Amino acid sequence: MLSDVRILDLSRLLPGPACTWFLAGMGAQVDRVESLGTGDPTRYIPPFIDGVGAFFAGVNGGKRSIALDLRHPFAITAIHRLLSRYDVLVEGFKPGVMEAMGLDPLALRAQFPRLIIARISGYGQTGPWRNLPGHDINYVGLTGALAANMHTANGPMIPSVQVADFGAAWAAASGIAAALYSREKTGEGRILDVSLAESALAFVATYLPGWTQEQKDPTPGGEILSGGVPLYGVYRCLDGKFLTVGAVEPKFQAAIAAETGTVEREGLARMFTQKPRDEWVRLLGKECVGPVLSAQEVAELSPFLERGALKRAGQATFVVPPLSTRSLGPAPKLGEHSAQVMSEAGFSDDEVRELRQAGALG
Repeated sequence: MLSDVRILDLSRLLPGPACTWFLAGMGAQVDRVESLGTGDPTRYIPPFIDGVGAFFAGVNGGKRSIALDLRHPFAITAIHRLLSRYDVLVEGFKPGVMEAMGLDPLALRAQFPRLIIARISGYGQTGPWRNLPGHDINYVGLTGALAANMHTANGPMIPSVQVADFGAAWAAASGIAAALYSREKTGEGRILDVSLAESALAFVATYLPGWTQEQKDPTPGGEILSGGVPLYGVYRCLDGKFLTVGAVEPKFQAAIAAETGTVEREGLARMFTQKPRDEWVRLLGKECVGPVLSAQEVAELSPFLERGALKRAGQATFVVPPLSTRSLGPAPKLGEHSAQVMSEAGFSDDEVRELRQAGALG
């Protein structure tokens, strides 16, 4: 779908790299610019796969890596030369950093009118919070979604996945796809302002209107789709494993009642402890009843494997980007493709050598 699209990714951590992971799966060529000497911090977050942090390996397969010191003026000059070959630039710096480095997006758009620039930041490029730092938990805490989670003695339970990071990645990827479509009609690129906090806010789009209309805060674990009704919840089984029950429609509710003899929470909890999890799945799998799987069970789930949503590489199992049109290879080594990418952009061997001697290129 995007086999003729070239993306230069200046971002780090998760939101930007996850955005370009989605697009790489759709066929785009993604070239990552990483910090000279250290690279993306997620390279060093355990556990490790062949010496590379799983957070990095999980969303950087099939990309190329260029090691540049963006504090060096020679490196910024190199970026300007590189951009003539790219359709999209993705960055994840705090507002004002690009401008301070000599990569002002407005100036870049004037120089490269067809360039699409996706700017991913915590609170957007404008507004009173634009310079505040933050991470996923901070953004989710602002949306009402964290307060709606089940509580422990220490407060609301933290989501086990990165909601804002991947929400912003999806938002940026879809915005880039739309901008590419628009460019085909107008010949013009554009600048996209993607906020992690606002991307997390999108997850409460169906809840916030009701909460505010009724002038009430959500009951943790007690809303209609968070465990507040018996036939939409999680139950323990005889073998200590758990089931998900999502019987929203009356026909599924009737089928569960016919099998268990009840649709009340206490009755269902009692009945489900009388058989192992997989036996209940066999009996009620067609009635919106499913297993709560461990990570190791997910890795062995044949429907995901058969459809190509998962792939194995050695001992590790990787998620494949949705809508993928090509197989992504392993994550690149830091600076593995520096010389190759520079050569493709017209840099001579002498120029590459000078950049390296100046400490701008790795």
